[in-house]
Amino acid sequence: MASERAVPVISIVGRKNSGKTTLLVGVASELRRRGLKVASLKHGHHAFEVDHEGTDSWRHFHEGEVESVLFVSSGRLALIERLEGEEPTPEALIERFLADRGLDLVLVEGYKHGGLPKVEIHRRGIHERAIYDPADPVAAALFLAVVTDDPALSPDCPVITLDPGDPRGSHVRAVADLVTDLLRAPGAAPADAP
Repeated sequence: MASERAVPVISIVGRKNSGKTTLLVGVASELRRRGLKVASLKHGHHAFEVDHEGTDSWRHFHEGEVESVLFVSSGRLALIERLEGEEPTPEALIERFLADRGLDLVLVEGYKHGGLPKVEIHRRGIHERAIYDPADPVAAALFLAVVTDDPALSPDCPVITLDPGDPRGSHVRAVADLVTDLLRAPGAAPADAP
């Protein structure tokens, strides 16, 4: 069932150890300070445990082999669910879990090769090349901005100078400004989730 108003989505991408999480957290915090309701979706490449061995909820999932555990405590909840088949797309996850929550935006960390609008963080001292590739015009068109300390990088989208001395510095405010402007422009918001 599609939501009445699909929520705008922007993916924060970058190569390993480029600062994706720090940028996402800084931008989310700044947008929250500005009064926006933001959720996030984190893509990981490794298995993880939300719960701990020996707890009742862990036992439900591992010993009882239930399909899902909805774990609720004061002010929080977590859903632990078995996935069959292929990993769901970020669009499918957003539609299922976040679409009808009155959000202004979902920030996604990862999915660098997906079809979501992107802001890349690129540090030349960590990786020689950015993900942004002008030789692939279809993929390049998805980039809203590149945050970088590489003065030689000249993509066909805005370049935001990385402020390495301040993880919540001017580059974070510049990305938040870009996002805020996109959300305010009629019909110009980032691609909506389905």
